[in-house]
Amino acid sequence: MIFVGIDVGGTSVRVLTETAGRRGEVVSVPVAGSYDAFLDQVAGLCAEAGRPDGVGVGLPGTSDGDRPLFVPALPWIEGRPLREDLERLLGASVRLGLDGHLTLLAEAAEGAAKGARSAVLLAVGTGIGGALMVDGRIWSGAHGSAGSWGWLPTPDSAPGSPAAPGEAAGHGPFELAASGSALPGGPALVAAARGGDEAAAAELDRYAVRLARGVAALASVIDPDVILIGGGLADAMDVLGPLLDRHVARFASPDGAGVPVRAAELGSRAGVVGALLTARLEKE
Repeated sequence: MIFVGIDVGGTSVRVLTETAGRRGEVVSVPVAGSYDAFLDQVAGLCAEAGRPDGVGVGLPGTSDGDRPLFVPALPWIEGRPLREDLERLLGASVRLGLDGHLTLLAEAAEGAAKGARSAVLLAVGTGIGGALMVDGRIWSGAHGSAGSWGWLPTPDSAPGSPAAPGEAAGHGPFELAASGSALPGGPALVAAARGGDEAAAAELDRYAVRLARGVAALASVIDPDVILIGGGLADAMDVLGPLLDRHVARFASPDGAGVPVRAAELGSRAGVVGALLTARLEKE
């Protein structure tokens, strides 16, 4: 059988094919700029694998299983009958999913949450998203948006960020305070801290305080087996992790303070691996 996983981002599309249990290499191409062009793009990418038996599509936004609902990075896809159109073009069953949910599905099956019954993923990049796994199953929520951790309340604000979420439409307060965009200097600052720069280390510590408040809240309220940090910040966990551990212990409940916080393992491949897995689940 042939399964195809498709991870759709704001600027690129990643594709992973599995044929008779053997996976190919991840292929990445720029995402199309319109709905019809996107349908043609997906059809072409799947045709290279042969006729698929199942296709999973991860989206950078929510869907109702049939139509994308809120995809700010690709507004031209919102409200369109994507599942139906792809099934007609491909002659295969198609499942749509939120990229964060599929990322945690992959991490639970093959990555840092393997063996866990419950887990939280914080995908920390230009924004903050993520996912929740309960009793071994990804919890989608009533509207498909469970794991929107960026909307957690926070008393902190990042330098230069609006004081209130209403001043930045579409962004929650935790996202404004603790996303990768709220880390002054970004990768360069992390590299400097890693190299022993005291000023950079102090700045990273101030950021860790803001991020730790949200991590501690999730650890305390949900009490999962593990919390994973994904997105761009996963690569900084060698230097950021010890800071988070210290501050989470300050802010969390007694049980929450004991929840391990780890880097996600699959990196940029997680979303497309999750899309492939959800395509395979359709046939199981």
